[in-house]
Amino acid sequence: MTITLEAVDLPESGLSELNIHQTVDIQVNAATARRRVMRYVGDTIGDLLYGEQPTLVLQAQRAVWRVPVVIATGESGRIGQVGIIDVDVKTGELNITELLVEEIQKNARRLVTRSPL
Repeated sequence: MTITLEAVDLPESGLSELNIHQTVDIQVNAATARRRVMRYVGDTIGDLLYGEQPTLVLQAQRAVWRVPVVIATGESGRIGQVGIIDVDVKTGELNITELLVEEIQKNARRLVTRSPL
């Protein structure tokens, strides 16, 4: 499992000491988070989209599964990543805004236009 730390201020260079102690109550596992994202993007945004392997992201006040959203076709396979959706590890809530949906749609159109289908 990959873990990403957010909201950690480190200098650009030099020696740093990093001590991490965070209790994380994971009620929604990575596979479930990925399925929820795939269901959402498939039903709401486009049927060529799917979620890839999530990364656990530790934020200042909570933890989320960060699920990359990818576009693929049957002929070309994986074309590229079009966005990310965060899923709360405790509640399973998807952190989705209208702006995020528009960004995913825009990125998907751009990648499909450039891809030899």
